Amino acid sequence: MSTVHGSPSARFGAGLARYAALIAIATVLLLPLIWLVLSSFRPAGEIFANSHQFTWRTFVPSVVTFENYTSLVETGFFRALANSLFVGVATMALGLLVNASAGFAFAVFEFPGRGLLLILVLASAMMPFEAIVIPLYQIIRWLGWVDSYQALILPEVANGLVIFLFRQFFVAVPREFYEAARVDGASWGRIFFKIALPLSWPVIVTGALMQFMTQWEAFFWPLVAAPSPDHTLVQIAITRNISFEETSWGRLFSSTTIACLVALVPFLAFQRVYLRNIASSGLK
Repeated sequence: MSTVHGSPSARFGAGLARYAALIAIATVLLLPLIWLVLSSFRPAGEIFANSHQFTWRTFVPSVVTFENYTSLVETGFFRALANSLFVGVATMALGLLVNASAGFAFAVFEFPGRGLLLILVLASAMMPFEAIVIPLYQIIRWLGWVDSYQALILPEVANGLVIFLFRQFFVAVPREFYEAARVDGASWGRIFFKIALPLSWPVIVTGALMQFMTQWEAFFWPLVAAPSPDHTLVQIAITRNISFEETSWGRLFSSTTIACLVALVPFLAFQRVYLRNIASSGLK
């Protein structure tokens, strides 16, 4: 005999209550971001006019303007946005080849010092980037790459955590796959590109998102390695709305809104694959 608690209507009500609670919590957490986005459509003089009180006027602008967005053209923000997209996509493409190859080598081949080298790779992922900025800058300067796209892209191509994710995936692939291909006369390069890499698409998506977000959020290294306007990245362009004399809050909010929206697109598109692969790699 079914109880009232276990009836379909009760389960539906409980599920609805859970979703309502989650929506309420998410709304509270997103309120600062909602205020930022809506304030980017306010005239400069009205951005903080109602910030001292918590009413609908705090969030809904009484006058809507797009001046904060159109004025970004004069600041070179969209050039910086294009630079960040180019640097992020180039890093993803090169990182896919380098990190997947390294992960495959760690998973499949036996060579002296493999364990120690893997530890060093993982240690590099845990090391603060600020600790290697000075020697890295000296290398870039010696190569003549200061203020260039090479300086922005190449130092971020090899990623210890992404190498580890690929290694964990390739270790889980039955070795019989590789051995059967070798018996058929396939080279290791063909096995990697035709068998291993197509199987690892969840790691490819995860690693690509990680490297893209790293480049999209980069600030300190681009500021040091490529300070000219021609190579400015989006995070630096955002901060240039702030100065000792004054802060252009309208352009600051509008540029931040655009940067957040662009970064959200790939993450929302592949978030299921990203989160599932991170969780399964940790379990393995």
